[in-house]
Amino acid sequence: MVKIKVKEVYGMIFMVTNWYPFHKEEEVAKIQQKVPQKFPPYIKKWQLFGTADGRRGLKGYGLVYTDPQKVDEAGIYISKVMSLFTEVEGYTWKVEPLLGMRDIQKLQSLKI
Repeated sequence: MVKIKVKEVYGMIFMVTNWYPFHKEEEVAKIQQKVPQKFPPYIKKWQLFGTADGRRGLKGYGLVYTDPQKVDEAGIYISKVMSLFTEVEGYTWKVEPLLGMRDIQKLQSLKI
C-alpha cells in the first residue's frame, strides 16, 4: 500500500509578533489561560515561538494559517485574541500578512 501525503491548502498566513517585559510573564500566562484551546475551523494552525529580546523583554511570534475562504474572519479573530493582552502594561503586538515568494514576485511586476 502506498501512502499519499495530501498538502493542506491555506489561505493567508499571518505573523503575530508580541513583546512584553520579563516581569510581566505571570500576568501574560494568566491571560493565556483564558484563550480558547480550540480555535474556530477557519484557523487551520497557530504555531507559537518565543525568544528573549534584550531590554524589550520577551518576544513572541505566532504563525497563523487560515482557511482561504475565511481570511477576514481569521484576521478579526486574531485581533480579538491579541486584544485580551492589552491590559498588561508594556505589552505590544502587531499582525502582518505574509506573502509567498511567488506572490511577492507578482507584486513586483504589478503595473498600476
